[in-house]
Amino acid sequence: MFALMTTQRAVGYVVIAIVAIGGFFFVWTQIRKGRKEAGAEVELAANRKLYLDDEQLETKKLNLALWSAFGLLLVVGVTLPLYWLAEGGRQVGAVKTFNDVFVTRGEKIYTEEAKCVGCHGPEGTGGAASFVITNERGEFVQQVNWSSPALDTVLWRYSQAEVKDVLLYGRPGSPMAAWGVIGGGALSDQQLDNVIDYLWSVQISPDEMRKQVGDALEARDPGLKKRLDAVHQENVDKKLADTPLVYECPSKTWACLSEADNLRLGEIVFGLHDVAAGAYSCSRCHVPGASFGQDWKSVEVTGRGQLGPSLIGIEENLTIGQHYQLIMRGSEFGKLYGANKQGSGRMPGLGSNANFGDPKVPQLGTEGMLTPEEVWAIVVYERNLSVERPDLRRAAAPAPAEPTPTPATAASAPSPAN
Repeated sequence: MFALMTTQRAVGYVVIAIVAIGGFFFVWTQIRKGRKEAGAEVELAANRKLYLDDEQLETKKLNLALWSAFGLLLVVGVTLPLYWLAEGGRQVGAVKTFNDVFVTRGEKIYTEEAKCVGCHGPEGTGGAASFVITNERGEFVQQVNWSSPALDTVLWRYSQAEVKDVLLYGRPGSPMAAWGVIGGGALSDQQLDNVIDYLWSVQISPDEMRKQVGDALEARDPGLKKRLDAVHQENVDKKLADTPLVYECPSKTWACLSEADNLRLGEIVFGLHDVAAGAYSCSRCHVPGASFGQDWKSVEVTGRGQLGPSLIGIEENLTIGQHYQLIMRGSEFGKLYGANKQGSGRMPGLGSNANFGDPKVPQLGTEGMLTPEEVWAIVVYERNLSVERPDLRRAAAPAPAEPTPTPATAASAPSPAN
């Protein structure tokens, strides 16, 4: 409580201290007077003993009383308004205390009660979970080590409502179980809110996210990293980074990577499994087996396939602008995306903060996990998957229909034997 000391609270404590000390001395002096030796009534009775004469009473004594009253009035007239002048600070302190209590409760649930830390790591830095893969009949396929994504970026890519939806219902077919009572779990609605309060407290900054992706790119292709930094800085210098949702390439306005660099960069970021346990990776959801290191394997190996839809042939379903917007902003439940698709809320927004502008949640800024240049590279790569993975294109294509037998006619029917 003292750590949250505000100005008006400090003033209040000073006033209380002055009153308490003054009261103590008043009581003490009265006790001292009461201990005097009892004397004659004329000496003890206040109304019988001799008092000050008029000259003394109406000069020094009266002036002292008037100045004392004026001083007290001044204290009341000045300190009382000052005490309430910073009432807003008291409210801010109360809200902070309130939130700190919820964060502490959420941390306890995360680390001790629900033990989310066992899969997602301390402070949501990412981890892994042992998981048994079964097929559509519930039969054992294999036991795998499933990457559990970092949660210290989850509120950059998902809205708070979408995060709570995952906590409520889990992710079927993965180690992420349903934790909400409504989904069959053990945690109440309030407890789930407290977990989200804790997650807000561990979200990393945009600079830290950029560094995680940048370090991974540097390790794979230093030259590409250098060219990407130059393109991004040019867009920042042109003030174009303030409008990331209208990025496009090729462009006379925006600085862009070459087509070859976009394909290479998109491929790297698309399959970025080793950073934050796959939190930046598209393949975690869209590629069967990617979450446990068996990318592009058949459904017989991966059990039930991937969480998200196949991206082979996505260029036939979304324009390049729609495709870019979807990755930048994600999908919202029930909202239209593309030409005639309906969002589920499970597709994260990787290029812009999904919570920005919501007055009910903390505001971390507008930026997303990835830069516009990185998102555009993912778009380019995904729209070329049909070329990059022709084997998967063939596997995704529907099997040709068998020819329908032509019914026999009367003219072609064999004539009965005579």
